[in-house]
Amino acid sequence: MPHPLPTAFLDSEYIEIYNNSSQVITLQHYTLQVGNFRVPLADYYLAPGQYMLLVDAAVAPKFARFGNVMPLRSWRALQNVAGSVSLLDKGHNVVDHVLYSNAWYELREKKNGGWSLERINPNLACNNSNTWRASEARNGGTPGQRNSVWNAQYNPTITFPSLQITDSRIVLHFASPTDGITFGNDTRIVFEPAENSIVRYELSTDSLVLYTDRPIKWDEPTEIRLQDILYCGQLTTTAVSIFRASPTRYNDLVVNEVLFDPKAGGDDFVELYNRSGRIINLRGWQIGQHTISSEDHFIEVGGYRALTTSPDRLQQDYPHSVRENMIAMQALPAYPNTRGTVLLSKNSTLVDSLFYQSTMHQPFLANVRGISLERQSSEEDTNSKGNFSSASTLVGGATPGYRNSTDVEKKVKKNSWWLDRKTFSPSGNGSESRLVFNYAFSERNPMLNLTIYDSNGRVVNRLIRNKSAGLAGEVIWDGRNEQGTLCPAGIYIYQSEIHTSEGHYQQFKGSFVLIHAGK
Repeated sequence: MPHPLPTAFLDSEYIEIYNNSSQVITLQHYTLQVGNFRVPLADYYLAPGQYMLLVDAAVAPKFARFGNVMPLRSWRALQNVAGSVSLLDKGHNVVDHVLYSNAWYELREKKNGGWSLERINPNLACNNSNTWRASEARNGGTPGQRNSVWNAQYNPTITFPSLQITDSRIVLHFASPTDGITFGNDTRIVFEPAENSIVRYELSTDSLVLYTDRPIKWDEPTEIRLQDILYCGQLTTTAVSIFRASPTRYNDLVVNEVLFDPKAGGDDFVELYNRSGRIINLRGWQIGQHTISSEDHFIEVGGYRALTTSPDRLQQDYPHSVRENMIAMQALPAYPNTRGTVLLSKNSTLVDSLFYQSTMHQPFLANVRGISLERQSSEEDTNSKGNFSSASTLVGGATPGYRNSTDVEKKVKKNSWWLDRKTFSPSGNGSESRLVFNYAFSERNPMLNLTIYDSNGRVVNRLIRNKSAGLAGEVIWDGRNEQGTLCPAGIYIYQSEIHTSEGHYQQFKGSFVLIHAGK
């Protein structure tokens, strides 16, 4: 307890030692060292599994209720920010040593005082930020009893929060001190995939430097496994992902879709598209001032990622979305409903930007709430006129994490409309129980109407009414009229029509047969 508070339950410093052996230990043979100050311990027999509290003699009566207490008349105050405590044997050899820091508390309210630092596993042969934690006890500490964070099965893991790659050299920086790490004869360092091998390594106090037999490939995710390392007296295996990224170019990643006027209770989203021709690691990228991912997150060639604060709600609102292609963010920039700017950057370098306006929506749409603006072409400049327009309402008004409904990259030469088959049975089973209308349009941003008539020319179902269609897709009819009743068997006629804000109009007509199974 290096930083007690006068108002706390535990208002005085103390050091707790523990007999982790199976033998009785004579404390007279040991010396406590705080910093450079040494004080011998008194004559006392400490039984196996027992604790002893070392305290200033002036406050010793306060600790009597906690069990074994050894008053020390020459007490050296513990440093609050960082300090060292050691136990020496009668030959003045270090038996145990801890160089502690208030950074080990992690939580600011505990760092400010009133909480002890506790060892997690007494069987581990090292003391660092991986093996100690702030006490979780309600009173701020556990003097004279088992630590609140005690876990005899706990083994710390080796992590590398940062790394650098240059050709055939990889520098892995440790997250914590390496005082307990030993590379033995059985230690192996392997690559997956096995494109490289290690020719030598250098272990220092804060990093591990690996030298490979050939240069590390660009833009290929690779895992390095460090097997059978001795850490704090225990064998452990750890893995680290490496990625040697090519320099970022303008428009490697582009803004592909944006929803700025969501449905009631919904949230905005921004979709990105990888047009670079290589894998991109989104770690460290930013949308506005918000970091997209602080960890490795790879987006494949031609891949999509929808950035949102609520992936579950987004999937619920849009059936043509892909959940695994969404990234949950704590916050997104504010995107006003009238106009705004979407900025995408990497290391403060602008990669793409979109200036949007609500007037970019199709003029025939009466209500654009919940409808996104989709990019028409990834090859055209982001802000070229007409490159962003309303998503198809036939697919729900947005396609987060999926190919845009209005994508014009594979533009057809003429408008086409066709049926998979001209006979179907809605009362049956399988694929023949529904009628599928297919379309592929050459006109950008078409609006679609589709009406079903019986053989006498009477309206049966106005299936599609002034919906934005996108350039390709399908419409399915289940054989029911507008009242939800199955239609009788017979010959039916369809009439579809498309029109655009540029004045294009075209009509398609045809017939088909509805039958009922077993009749």
